[in-house]
Formats: sequence, structure tokens, C-alpha cells
Amino acid sequence: MQNWTTDAVTAREQFSYWRDVLCEAFVSLNPVRMGSRSGFHGSVRSRALGATTQTVICASPQQTNRRLEEIRRNPVEFCFANFQQQGTCLVRQDGRETLVQPNDFYVVDTTRPYFLEYGSSWRVLSFRVPRHQLSRRLGELRHATARRITGASGLGLVATQFAHSLETLDETVALDAQEGLSHALADVLAAALGANHAEHDPASLRSAARQAIERYIDEHLADPSLSPEGIAARFRMSRRYVYSLFEAQPQSVGGVIRARRLERCARELLLSERPSVFDIALKWGFNDPAHFSRLFKRQYGVSPRLYARSASHPAHA
Repeated sequence: MQNWTTDAVTAREQFSYWRDVLCEAFVSLNPVRMGSRSGFHGSVRSRALGATTQTVICASPQQTNRRLEEIRRNPVEFCFANFQQQGTCLVRQDGRETLVQPNDFYVVDTTRPYFLEYGSSWRVLSFRVPRHQLSRRLGELRHATARRITGASGLGLVATQFAHSLETLDETVALDAQEGLSHALADVLAAALGANHAEHDPASLRSAARQAIERYIDEHLADPSLSPEGIAARFRMSRRYVYSLFEAQPQSVGGVIRARRLERCARELLLSERPSVFDIALKWGFNDPAHFSRLFKRQYGVSPRLYARSASHPAHA
């Protein structure tokens, strides 16, 4: 976690310091202050989330430009997905202009010029996403930039809820889990931005939500508290809605959790030289050895011990 604040310098130095902070935490930018010249307030809190960078930024009124000059100086390829939490933002890119309100979000592409104007004090939850993660899902990104996506309903609601859940994520999450969440974020952003022109299709909404949940399950299988109820709370959905997302699937949400935990256990039983069945079960979220053995035999036809033994003494033809 990195933190910057203009409170660390004198009022005279604050805006100059702020310019340096923006360029370090985001990309090369040209900020222009609006309003009072007596000082400037701004703070940034940033952390890595796999290949994505998550940032919370609060500041005084300003305009922020990324001109051709900044692009030539710093020719990086990212997209910023900015979730407006306080204040408003006027966004311009690719010939479009939109006014973003709290609970909306938008995307800008760092490979082309863009302009942002915050007319009052503001707070934004921002995700710096590798450009290729969105372009391979959306194709041409020019159609997706500087568009106001409401977080009140539809695919925008799914993306907003998922983004806010990442803001409260424990910093101790493993690196591979962070990478999975980074890809899940790209999935829901692409769906909300209109992948395949299906942003108003209820089936696309449900598919995006289910995919995000399945990624979350895969990255949290070792957590014994992982449950449909916990997933509903994490994604800010009702438990009934979470269950409904899996109604047409081969397995319920609880079934997906069980099956994938059993798959991880089976893999370790085969790969470990002297496997401890209980330790492996415990590692992947099973607290009751007898219950684990029953579930394992139901799925694989043999007990965990016999399954492990079959790897050590394979049958000969």
C-alpha cells in the first residue's frame, strides 16, 4: 500500500507536489487547479491487485489533461476505470463528452488524449487495468471510452458492486488470488461497457455475474467460511439471486464450491508422496474428516486413502 497527501508539504508547495503524485500514481498528466490559490488538498491511496492497480483518490477542484505531450513522454498502454464516489466529473475522449455523477463510472484510454474536470471536491475509486485485458474482451476500445455507465442497475450495478467489494479486500490476499480478481474485474467491466453490444441483455448480466462469482470461488476455496451466504454479502446480492444464477447450470453454487474443493484435494492426494488426508482436507476448507470422506467417495468412487494409494501403486495392464 502506498499513500500520498498534500498535508505533508506547505501550502505553497501543495499543487506542485500534487502534480508529481498524479504522475507517479497514475500516468503522465497535466493537472490545472480550479478555484482558490491559497492551497490544495489531495490524497491518494494505492495498491496492486495482480496486474491491476487499485487507487482511492480525493482532491480539490481541478482539471486533469492527458495531452499528446504527456502521451509522447509516457507512452504506456492502460485503461482507467473510474468509479465516482463523491462530486462530479466532466469526461472527454474520442469526440464524446459526458457528465459522471456519484455511483456512475467511466473508462478512459491512456493511448489517446483525454480531459477530466472536477468542479468541486471529489472522491474516485480508480482501477488502472492493462489495456489488452479490455481490448481482447471488447475489441475496439474507442466505442467504450468517455461513456457514463450507471451503477444503479443492470451490468453497471454488477461492475460497481464488484469494484466496491475490491476496495474492502484484505491486503493479505495471495498474489495468485489477486491475479484472479484482476481478471474478474476485466470481465465485469467489459460486460458493463457493452461487450458484443449486449449490455442491455439480461442473460449477459447473469452470465457476467456468475463468471465473477466462479472466479471468486476458485480464489477462496481454502477459506472454510466460503459459502453462498458469504458470496452474496461480498457481491452485495441477495442470497436468492446468487442461487438463481446457477439454476440452469449443472451444479448449484454450493455444488460448485464442493466439487472444486474436492478436485483440489484429489490433485494433492495424487501429487503428494506421503499425503495426510486430513491435512489436505483441512487445507481446502473441509473441517469434518468423516464428511469429507463421504463426499470424496461419492464423487470419485473410492475413499481418499485408496485414491492416494492408487497413485503410489498404479494397476498394471
